[in-house]
Amino acid sequence: MLTKFVMIKQNYPAEKINDTEEAVRDAINVYKTKLSMLKDKKVGIAVGSRGINKIDQVVRAIVRIVKENGGSPVIFNAMGSHGGGTPEGQREVLESIGITESNVEAPIKTCAESTFLGITENDIDVYCNKLALKFDYVILVNRIKPHTDFEDVTESGLFKLMAIGLGNPEGASIIHSNALRMGYGPAIREAGSLMLKKLPVFLALAVTENWKHELNYVEATLPENLLEFEKRILAKVKKELVHLPSDDIDSLIIRDAGKNISGTCVDTKVVGRIMIAGQKEPEKPDIKSIAVLNFTDESHGNAMGLGIVDVITKRAYDKIDINATSLTGITSKCLLQAKIPCVAQNDYDAIKTAFESSKVKDIASLKAAFIRDTNSLEKMAVSLPLYEEIKSNKHIEIASGPFVLEFDKEGNIVNMPEF
Repeated sequence: MLTKFVMIKQNYPAEKINDTEEAVRDAINVYKTKLSMLKDKKVGIAVGSRGINKIDQVVRAIVRIVKENGGSPVIFNAMGSHGGGTPEGQREVLESIGITESNVEAPIKTCAESTFLGITENDIDVYCNKLALKFDYVILVNRIKPHTDFEDVTESGLFKLMAIGLGNPEGASIIHSNALRMGYGPAIREAGSLMLKKLPVFLALAVTENWKHELNYVEATLPENLLEFEKRILAKVKKELVHLPSDDIDSLIIRDAGKNISGTCVDTKVVGRIMIAGQKEPEKPDIKSIAVLNFTDESHGNAMGLGIVDVITKRAYDKIDINATSLTGITSKCLLQAKIPCVAQNDYDAIKTAFESSKVKDIASLKAAFIRDTNSLEKMAVSLPLYEEIKSNKHIEIASGPFVLEFDKEGNIVNMPEF
């Protein structure tokens, strides 16, 4: 435990949007001639459960545009089984990401019941949130990003928002079952395509984030162009990804994990573990052991995905809602990800367990990294052996150190790095 760390900073370009409402208006005004169609119409705005940067501002801008054109906007849920699969839980999740009626200036409705829409050409039964069929028009909004569980031309985005998000628990479960049969990408696209034919989708709005997880791009499209639109944007996002500074790490310590950070609590693409039956594991990075010290309150107890790490603290364990976690695991059919890791009593024991499980004989040579969360890769602490390996990288600079982690009598860190 006497491993010395230094604080480093990764420096890569990171453009961001400063005026969110202006960006949303510019994106939607590309289709300005269509906006008159909203007059006297009830418009449902489908919002998911992801912790998207400035999502409340994005949604509020859409609400204002709908109102200015004579429409009546209503926010409704598109989050699969999240929120415990209940209307109350869904509303609670929306509130946790800033989607409240006062903040977005529109009423919010949630519903866990689904309506059967039809069967795809490959025999997928498609179900949809009942609310979606009660609107004259629907506007879809979601971030486009790599998915934590698979690689494809479309991953996490607007098709997923429809196929799984709008499916509610029943529909989401069916899509995940078929994904095991035919692959996630094809199953999601096929179900989403059927939804586009059956639902009154008016526009789809995509947002993306830079590697610091700041809003950096907004674009709208018509439903008939959605597939190529999403493919193009995902390809762009993948080119701009930033990763851990090394692909060979003995131990990774993560301060915070949670559903507001990643759908799997820790981003599988960052840590190099997926743990889904039938899915190929990433070739890199190769991390021998992973410890998580805390679990976010914003997760509402849903620890789905935390099973990919090796050890968590008792502090994190006590925040887990096993029912919410199990529901998501059963719905998604990703049972390994829903398992509970080994539980250590405190920070000291969790870190010690991770270090001793890394297969490194001499702790002094341990290549360790300590990050705030898998969304925050700008600043981190790395052990001296790891720093020696990466210091020639022109995008990395040393910020402070060296230092040794210190613990109080309860075994918790007293000099937590300032990430």
